[in-house]
This record gives sequence, structure tokens and C-alpha cells, in this order.
Amino acid sequence: MATFKFISILILIALVAAFTFQNTETVKLNFLFLQKEMSLSLMLLAFLFAGMVIGWIFSLLIFRKKESRNDDLKAL
Repeated sequence: MATFKFISILILIALVAAFTFQNTETVKLNFLFLQKEMSLSLMLLAFLFAGMVIGWIFSLLIFRKKESRNDDLKAL
């Protein structure tokens, strides 16, 4: 199982590297009052990371909410 995990991680790293090297063109990002030029791959990876962090935070909030409901039901 450890070999499968190691190979999966290597494949994922190779895919991310291939994505990064193939999307090096510069794009202009306009968001509200922010205007920034950056590489397409960097922008997409930054938004992917931000989405993962936001999803993680929401899942923690939902888990805590369910946990407090379970505690309330146990008290009855």
C-alpha cells in the first residue's frame, strides 16, 4: 500500500509540473480595484489553493455544528 501511495504522489507531482510548464503565458487579472499580471498556471494554482482552504474551513464549521447537535441530543 505504501508503494501505491508513493507512486500516486509521484504521478500527481508530474501532472502538476506538466501543467505549470505548459501554461506559462502571462494573463491580466482584474478583480474589483486590483489589476495584476501573472502567469496563468500561478493564478490557477493560487485559486485552487484558496478554494481548498475555504472548503476546509467550511467543513470544519459544519463538523462543529453537527458535533454540538449530537451533544445536545445526548443531554436529553
